[in-house]
Amino acid sequence: MDDLEKICNLHYKYVKSYALSLCLNEAMAEDITQETFYNAIKKIDTFKNDCKIETWLCSIARNIFLNSKRKRQPENISDYPNLVADNTPEENVIKNENVKRILTEAVNLETPYKEVFYMKTLGDMPYSTIADVFEKTENWARVTYFRAKKQIEERMSEGE
Repeated sequence: MDDLEKICNLHYKYVKSYALSLCLNEAMAEDITQETFYNAIKKIDTFKNDCKIETWLCSIARNIFLNSKRKRQPENISDYPNLVADNTPEENVIKNENVKRILTEAVNLETPYKEVFYMKTLGDMPYSTIADVFEKTENWARVTYFRAKKQIEERMSEGE
């Protein structure tokens, strides 16, 4: 039991950061993280040591997120938290508008582009971890991220 507690303590922030990159909601990320560790403890005997423990935990978190997403209403940009740091009011308005435009376009991306974009941009996940979660190569993760970014840029330039 002490080993499981150490695993939870060691990887909690990492898994929560990943969950936050998926759902963009602090409370939901907390719920996903807690459910992830609950499921991991229940199914620790299924961990095959063929990947890093954090990759396994992120896979569990991703499945929980996808299952909850299927049960929820479609994503709405108003559900996203304010992603702008404290600046002058004018800077906040400009940045907030840019963030909204980017997120509006990101929400409309197809899977896996949307997920990879969120993981890299908001979760600051390394490409190697993204690749592990999707069971793909690191090069695949890089290409997918840059394609997602390009799609967003193209959509934003069309809307100007």
